[in-house]
Amino acid sequence: MDEFEKLYTVEDIAKMTSLTSRTIRNYLKDGSLQGKKIGGQWRFTMDDIKRLFESSSLSKDMIDHTKQELLDFIDGVNTDVYGKIQVCTIIDYYCDSRDEAKQISDRLVSVINQQETKNAQARFHYQYIEKEGKARFILYGIPDYIINALELVK
Repeated sequence: MDEFEKLYTVEDIAKMTSLTSRTIRNYLKDGSLQGKKIGGQWRFTMDDIKRLFESSSLSKDMIDHTKQELLDFIDGVNTDVYGKIQVCTIIDYYCDSRDEAKQISDRLVSVINQQETKNAQARFHYQYIEKEGKARFILYGIPDYIINALELVK
């Protein structure tokens, strides 16, 4: 681990995934999520989080949660509104490999981290669909975040 690498908390991961912190703790308990205890609290590197995203149990939970979250947004049941305007968009990115999709995902995480420093809530869901050769990104946030994310993917 790089001594200046950002470390994430259980709550940070819950926020990134839109799952509860209890669910994230269950992933810790069952070994799907690895991390280090520092000062009595769990801390995770981006590599730890990436490994969690690659686990099949998380994938199913995330797909189910993402579908419900998308339906809630469409139905106007949106409790996570920050600012006057919130946007949701879906990007299907056709690519040659999972690695290429992962690179885009990593860059989107960096855009989210930049937004977080400006106190603007932003999040996304990522899924690689092997049989179709595409990555699907579902992004939620203020218009500036969505614009930055679309520019990055372009």
